[in-house]
Amino acid sequence: MLSLQVLHQLGAVIHLLVMCLILETAYGQDNRNNLFSVNMKISPIKNANECTVEITITNNVDKCMAVKVSTEDNPNIKYLSAHAAYTACICTTNNFFWHIQVSVNAVLQGKAEVVPANGICPEGEKIYPVTTYMRTTAREITVTP
Repeated sequence: MLSLQVLHQLGAVIHLLVMCLILETAYGQDNRNNLFSVNMKISPIKNANECTVEITITNNVDKCMAVKVSTEDNPNIKYLSAHAAYTACICTTNNFFWHIQVSVNAVLQGKAEVVPANGICPEGEKIYPVTTYMRTTAREITVTP
């Protein structure tokens, strides 16, 4: 009878461990699919067909990560400042800016991707252990006559 009680308790323990594993996997994967969010805002300025592009990256996890932020080439978009790609250590929220001019209606695409943190994030920071994660965003720019 004692041996049956041990087997019954062992089955309960295994059932509990499997349940914990299933719950942890479901919630753990949820964060990995949403490490950061990307938002693009395009604001017209006084000069004709000129805009300021702002891409905001918001870190959604409790560890920092190195992120490279860029915009895709488009022949209808002229970069008045520089067509730069920025790389920064993002622990909370960072904003990145471009000054552009458009000649005709166009779509601007922005991209943010996690890159290795070596030399970008300060030593001692808690770094999220991911090297392949990317998000994109796009906005249509309409030229006013």
